[in-house]
Amino acid sequence: MEMMLLWLFFIIGIVLFIRSWIKHPFQEWLLCYLLAAQVAMLLGQLVVHYQLLDYPVKLFPQFESSILYEYLLLPMIIVHYYYQTSSRSSIFRMVWIALASSGILTIFEVILEKNTNLVAYMQWHWYYSLISIFLFLIIIRFLMKQIVKLDHKKDS
Repeated sequence: MEMMLLWLFFIIGIVLFIRSWIKHPFQEWLLCYLLAAQVAMLLGQLVVHYQLLDYPVKLFPQFESSILYEYLLLPMIIVHYYYQTSSRSSIFRMVWIALASSGILTIFEVILEKNTNLVAYMQWHWYYSLISIFLFLIIIRFLMKQIVKLDHKKDS
């Protein structure tokens, strides 16, 4: 069952990847995606290395952490969040969408942790996921806005 879920997540991730790639300006999209993927991979490696959580069943078992989540699914969610909040969004809207997104992901993660072998909390709690995903969304959005602003200054 776990492998079927992983393949389903992989297919969903690829569809989101292609759809998002086509829909948004390529350079900005690529920068957001790569920034999110790089930071997610670094943080994911640390969490697994310090045995805070584990991924017993993996699509790519040669890696300690979940490559599927850290290089595909989470970065796609962050790209989606970035474009949802990039146009003159109020701080309230940005925080609300980040909280809703991180809440949904956390609920989904808890369900997976309780009912599958895809993720196992060792020294981890659901609220760590909620807080870390929320901060991750906000920080990547802030960094992207600063990079885009610098690029527009450079072009002017």
